[in-house]
Amino acid sequence: MIQHFLEWIRQYDLRRAGIVSVIIGAFNILIHTLVLSGILPYQWVNGGRTESFEAACQTAVSSIIITVVSILIAAVASQLIPVRFNRFWGIVLSAILILALPLSFLAVIQQFLGTTFERCVMSIVTIIGFCAAARIAFEKRW
Repeated sequence: MIQHFLEWIRQYDLRRAGIVSVIIGAFNILIHTLVLSGILPYQWVNGGRTESFEAACQTAVSSIIITVVSILIAAVASQLIPVRFNRFWGIVLSAILILALPLSFLAVIQQFLGTTFERCVMSIVTIIGFCAAARIAFEKRW
């Protein structure tokens, strides 16, 4: 079953998966920026568990920083930003990306357990992001 999944996921273009990852990251940054600006109610994100606007701002800022780093990693790993890897760094990058996949899967589950906005909008975005991340992670770099 895992072999079938790997064959299925590898049929998609690596660069296209990188572009999708960057777009998903940009959308995530947009959502958090809308929370910071007060346009999107902070109760709609983080499962509705955030108790104040100040706490929501702290969470949004940290999420934006993490997303920017993730976008850079996805851009390098999908060769949108061309970087040549030797065997060691190719294995290290692949291991990091594969080890991060369970966290991405947990993010999908969290969206379905969250607010209506998260279930209806962000769950779809997160699933698309997970598929792109899986494609990037399972690229052979060595």
